Amino acid sequence: MALKDGLVKLKAFAAAWWFPVLVGILSGANLFLLVMSAPLVILYCSAVLANPKRWLYTAIANAVGTVLGCLILVILMEERGIDFIKESFPSTFTSKWWSWSEGMMQAYGPVAAIPISAMPIILHPLIFFAKLSKMSDFVLLTAILIGRIVKYSIMAQMALTAPHLLKFFGASQEVIQAVKKTKAN
Repeated sequence: MALKDGLVKLKAFAAAWWFPVLVGILSGANLFLLVMSAPLVILYCSAVLANPKRWLYTAIANAVGTVLGCLILVILMEERGIDFIKESFPSTFTSKWWSWSEGMMQAYGPVAAIPISAMPIILHPLIFFAKLSKMSDFVLLTAILIGRIVKYSIMAQMALTAPHLLKFFGASQEVIQAVKKTKAN
């Protein structure tokens, strides 16, 4: 109940023009924290629902924030070596998405970067294998930007029209119910 009430209050705050930018920055920071996925779904959906006409702006702001986080990660990998990602984020190395991303990158090369980026998964494996295969930073970050704009656009439309489908983005039933309540208000 508290989550639903908090989300309704958040919706009013989320109507500010800068709120999607803040959520984007937090999405970029989440590349290093790895613990904010569920709260970010709530914040992102709040931004979309607070002003449905700006759903594309919200998607782009979130994608740009994510790409900025990816850029910082790429710079750190270039300074500290490619194994920096394995050493700093060992849990990502053991995730099922690590081997899946590796297989996609081996099979399809740089072309796989956009669809992988559009998936509701962590980006660390993609960045690791892109750097390992010597993909240029520009191509990698552009692919991530395109893929994440697609991902967040789909997410925005789900929040607006079919919140129950947010489960595919890791949203719990409680979060989905809160989004539905916010949408109704």
